[in-house]
Amino acid sequence: MNVHLAAPSVPDCELSRSADSHAFEALWRSLPKEGPVPDRGALHPRKAARFLPNLVLVEVPPPGSRSLKIRLAGTGIEAKIERSITGHDYLEFLPERFHEAALQSARMMIAQPCGLWQLTTVHYQRGTSQLLEITAFPLCAGSDCAPYILGLSRGTAKYYASEENPDAAICAETALKFEFLDIGNGVPAWNG
Repeated sequence: MNVHLAAPSVPDCELSRSADSHAFEALWRSLPKEGPVPDRGALHPRKAARFLPNLVLVEVPPPGSRSLKIRLAGTGIEAKIERSITGHDYLEFLPERFHEAALQSARMMIAQPCGLWQLTTVHYQRGTSQLLEITAFPLCAGSDCAPYILGLSRGTAKYYASEENPDAAICAETALKFEFLDIGNGVPAWNG
């Protein structure tokens, strides 16, 4: 692991969407759909092989529920965190003051189907931090299940020593950059 002693300034090239983010969007757009959003079963692992280690599948809760259950986290994500987070609530890894905004943005991605792109700094329990690029899109789960968000979590190549010491395996900050991605339905107005 390449550890830096201080948080580096973020190069401008890391403040815009990466080629991987665009390729992930192209994969999602290529999935068969009967409406604006593909069914969860439309994603075949063979088709997404290059992304599998860095994919996360999160269940979007119905109104009134306050949980973003992680249904699947790729091996690359769990290797960075150094433990399994599958089955955990994503809100465990986010300061409480950001919970409502996280829930709101997830629900907005389903209500007015759209993607999301953001840059977020995360702090690992082992004492390092890293900038993550998150690209995510909705998936339908059928009438009897909650909808999902499929995300690609791409870390920058550099880790740096963190002044944060999270109690959880990982602690995410609020987004440095954030935007909804139009998939043909416009994008929700964000007031979070």
